[in-house]
Formats: sequence, structure tokens, C-alpha cells
Amino acid sequence: MTSDNAGRHQSTTNGALNNETTVTATPEAVLAGHPVGPRANGAVCIGCGEALHETDIVFAYAYRCAEAADWVVSRLYCLECAPSRVRSPTLGVTEVVVGGRLGTIALPTARSHRLCLTELAVRAYSHPTEGCAP
Repeated sequence: MTSDNAGRHQSTTNGALNNETTVTATPEAVLAGHPVGPRANGAVCIGCGEALHETDIVFAYAYRCAEAADWVVSRLYCLECAPSRVRSPTLGVTEVVVGGRLGTIALPTARSHRLCLTELAVRAYSHPTEGCAP
């Protein structure tokens, strides 16, 4: 990851940065515990269709638009299908490929559990000033 703060996410209270409490975190910290997969026990590699299970090594493509508060995890890959770089970076969007393991997180309101990302490290990073216009 780059040495500047461009990859860090700043979350605000009440949507304002002026004299408000802010939290700055790396993509790995923000994405740790992020639920993945459409069902409690269901996630598949977008490359080969292989079922992914708890404790599997996985890679995830995630992005955050410049003005957005949340990251979106849109793709999961198994170890064999994982890209080594962000393909076709988008201008104005912070994009990462992170690697780690699948864990489980409890969702108390829904009274269920979901697979989630854990033990993350950045494999590839695209700064919001890189890439082509959307």
C-alpha cells in the first residue's frame, strides 16, 4: 500500500469534518469482518465457481467511491483464480484486492451468521487518482 493516507478511509460523525470526531482506518481494517456471500454458508469463487467455506484462503475485490462512506465487496476469488492487480482501475474510486481467510460473524438482529473476511492483507491497490473515467 502507498505510504500516504490516500488508501485510508475517514469516517465522520453527522457527515461533517469540521471539529467532529473522525476515524481513519486502512482498507484491511475496514473490511475485516465484512460479510460476504449471499447466504450464511454460501460463497463461491467468481473465477471458477468453486464453493468457498469457512477457513478457506480467499481474495476479495473491494472498492469505495470518493464521496461514499462504505466499501463494497463485489467479487470473491479462490487462491488459484485471484488477480495479482486491480484490472482496469476507475478514476475517482479506491480499489483493492485483499487476501485472507473466510471466518464467521454473528448477525444478532437477523439471528443468523454469515461468512466474513478475516486476517486480511492488501495484495493490490489502486489510488483514486489512477485509471479511466467511469
